[in-house]
Amino acid sequence: MEELNNTVEAILFALGREITPKEIAQTLEVEEESVKQSIELLKEKYNNTQGVTLVEVNDTVQLVTNKKYYEQVDKFVENTKKQNLSVSAQETLSIIAYNPKITRTEIEAIRGVNSDFAVSRLLECGLIEEVARLNLPGRPAAYSVTNEFLKSCGISSVEELPDYEKIKIKDEQMLVSDYEKMEDENSDETKSDEE
Repeated sequence: MEELNNTVEAILFALGREITPKEIAQTLEVEEESVKQSIELLKEKYNNTQGVTLVEVNDTVQLVTNKKYYEQVDKFVENTKKQNLSVSAQETLSIIAYNPKITRTEIEAIRGVNSDFAVSRLLECGLIEEVARLNLPGRPAAYSVTNEFLKSCGISSVEELPDYEKIKIKDEQMLVSDYEKMEDENSDETKSDEE
């Protein structure tokens, strides 16, 4: 049971959004009732005296900042906004800039990793915005860059961004092929040493 409690806690912490016990149970392939028991224990652990608390709304659960500390956290978030973007946020921003009206799922398909935090960070900084909701299950949001982004780049529209094909490294410029060749040479040397 402790293993499940820790797993549910880790999921809620990493996810950063609301989720139903049913979703957790299906993903972990366990009984929903067991997940609900874990959530009850976590509610006791993350009570109103902690910096983080567990809230339940319409059969969903989420780990959130305790309202008591909102003012201090807000100050920190404001300061953080002024700091430089992480590499993952920059990467996500580039993808959105070159692919207007792109969904989070499409971004993650390109990056190969979860992009929830990067997208949230870019929204906070006002560099991207939700421009549409797709008529698909869950009504996923589509994102594009904002005027703030364009101003920071010194351009008036995304059409003025550098042509991706012109700045993309060509296959013949890649060092990977040289590295692979060197690997082959090393393996040949190893074979001759063994002989």
